[in-house]
Amino acid sequence: MSIAADITKIEAPASTQSGEQVIVDVSIKNISTSDKYLSVTGVFDSTNIPFQFDYLLVSPGQTVIFRGWLTMPSKNIKMTALGWYWTGTEWILDDTMTKNISLSVVVTPEFSSFGITEYVRR
Repeated sequence: MSIAADITKIEAPASTQSGEQVIVDVSIKNISTSDKYLSVTGVFDSTNIPFQFDYLLVSPGQTVIFRGWLTMPSKNIKMTALGWYWTGTEWILDDTMTKNISLSVVVTPEFSSFGITEYVRR
């Protein structure tokens, strides 16, 4: 059970192509009764996901969004977001949430070559 940091949502595409930049928005809510410094970290496999903020001071009941980016590898991934709060002396891991992102398959249509073999003018 979370004490201060409650991850409420991860927004990211369900699938994307290999090599594409993926934007990940993690919503985190301060569920304590006092202002808290909250932070989000993200990881898939052993790759860290950079977010635009290291941490934010969040009022009680307020939800903030941390935006991160990753480059889609050539496989499906399970991204994990970790929600932290600051006690004044240390960061405490308080909540986690995962999101699966699938590799989309790009279907390239096949074209056969064609040519004009005979042209009749009328």
